[in-house]
Amino acid sequence: MNHTKTSQDALEDYQLAAAYSPLYKGQLPNVLDNTIGEGGILSTAEDMARFSQLFMGQANDVLSDKSARAMEQNEYKRGFWPEEKDDTGNYYGLGWDSVKPYPFTEYGIKALSKGGDIATYHASLVVLPEKKMAAAVLTSEGSSSNNQLLAHQLLLHALKEKGEIKDIKPDKPFGEPFKAKMPKDVVTQAGYYARNLSQFRIDITEDGELSMTSDPEEKYVYTSDGTFVNKNGTTKVSFVTEKNGRTYLWKRNYQTLQGLGQEATSEYVAEKLEDNVLPKETADAWAKREGATYYLVNEKHSSDMYFFSHPTMQISVANGLPGYWEDKKITGPNTATSEIQIPGVDGLDTTETHFYKKDGIEYMKINAYSFVSEAKVKGIYVGNHSTTTISASGDANWFTIPETVAGKTMTVGLPTKNAFVVYDENGVCINHSLVSNNNKVTLPKNGSIVFIGTPGSEFKIAMR
Repeated sequence: MNHTKTSQDALEDYQLAAAYSPLYKGQLPNVLDNTIGEGGILSTAEDMARFSQLFMGQANDVLSDKSARAMEQNEYKRGFWPEEKDDTGNYYGLGWDSVKPYPFTEYGIKALSKGGDIATYHASLVVLPEKKMAAAVLTSEGSSSNNQLLAHQLLLHALKEKGEIKDIKPDKPFGEPFKAKMPKDVVTQAGYYARNLSQFRIDITEDGELSMTSDPEEKYVYTSDGTFVNKNGTTKVSFVTEKNGRTYLWKRNYQTLQGLGQEATSEYVAEKLEDNVLPKETADAWAKREGATYYLVNEKHSSDMYFFSHPTMQISVANGLPGYWEDKKITGPNTATSEIQIPGVDGLDTTETHFYKKDGIEYMKINAYSFVSEAKVKGIYVGNHSTTTISASGDANWFTIPETVAGKTMTVGLPTKNAFVVYDENGVCINHSLVSNNNKVTLPKNGSIVFIGTPGSEFKIAMR
């Protein structure tokens, strides 16, 4: 694998595939992940195909056949998991996202799949170890799930050409739903459900219709097999109380993507929340934060978090289940933690939140990220000349854009290893100085600006 590197290796610009984003016209600077084991390995599709030989018994001096077979085991069965149904990518092994991805299960063919994503690059590897075949799809933009579907199509067509399969099977639906009488106790499954970073409500009527606030356009009806099915017959949902005593929303779905084939999912997508009655002191502390916005301050000037999103968090507890913020259970006036236990992707990366004060201003810490309260975010100076300096803590400086300067041109003198970013009122980045190499921008109405850099760095600002 001579074309496989890490972010610590010496790399020439021409060696990296160009990166693009719908948020920016033109090519982005090279994007690197500074971790090694998660997103920090750079490779080519050809090298990834070579890598697949490890799992075909063709490179036993690197990985023994015993180890390769151990990686194929059904690790998901060691805990609790939904009843096995068609699924493209969730039946994980040791390292593999899936050791029995649909549609290869339809042909009785053993398959292994692994995908990965960072902000700009996406990859998927699908291996058929017994057929000595593999497909690797790497893209700039897109998604690893779409890449996997393309890999499936490449392999299915190759299998047909080789005579290994007779035909490529047609897509599956659940079929048109036929409404059935619903048992009365099913309505007790209504309530608030949560998955990573979100919460929503499920309502169930006595005549067997289900709706979710997370997807207000979709309606489901109760059917004779005990599930709720949408009108298109592509999605089923039902409720399962697992051996840990928690209730889960089980969702099964078929989705056909033009030219890429069909994706199937079968997974627990949310967990039912239990009541959490707060002491008055705690409830009052969180009520005071209702609607408040907190701004990210401790990422480096080169972090893509400042480009691909408006890195803010807003507190909203009034419309959810009392005692919770998103998926997090409120545990004190200044603390909340996610206690959901969802096997699979919707239970990944759960967080803890802690509020604290510094120099009289409230900050919020979520895992390693620090956010400052909007109370510290003032309008940028409207005069012709001003400066802003990064404090000794290294926290970024945020400003709003007053109406009096909207439409003016701001020019910033900034030292090296520093950057500034301007967002419009919808939080879309309209200029990131590191990305555009442009220190001049026309300020949007109701937007915001962040200055990021090393402690003591001074930005010189001119308005015209």
